[in-house]
Amino acid sequence: MSLIATGFLRSTSGARFLGSFMLKDSQYIVAGSFASSVPAFKSSAAILTYDKEESLSGTKAVDGVVGSDKVTLQFSNGSKIEGKLDFPISPAASVCGAGFFTQT
Repeated sequence: MSLIATGFLRSTSGARFLGSFMLKDSQYIVAGSFASSVPAFKSSAAILTYDKEESLSGTKAVDGVVGSDKVTLQFSNGSKIEGKLDFPISPAASVCGAGFFTQT
């Protein structure tokens, strides 16, 4: 069964991204980078789907799509971040890279 946490995901520079999600009483941060730059983006209402909380730690490979009106990132641990972009970007870009999950 998949579990869900809400939060945000945004770009921090051309190829870097940052997200924050609340799970129960804990905050989880995912920070990472794509292999190539993408236009600036932000999803203020992103959803993290995961199978178990223990999987949200360490570095995970990521593939996905940013644009035109949503972002979807699929991580190698089976978790996924999806969200409607606050502002559309065009054209959509396929991305790959890595993200690092930490609990604060």
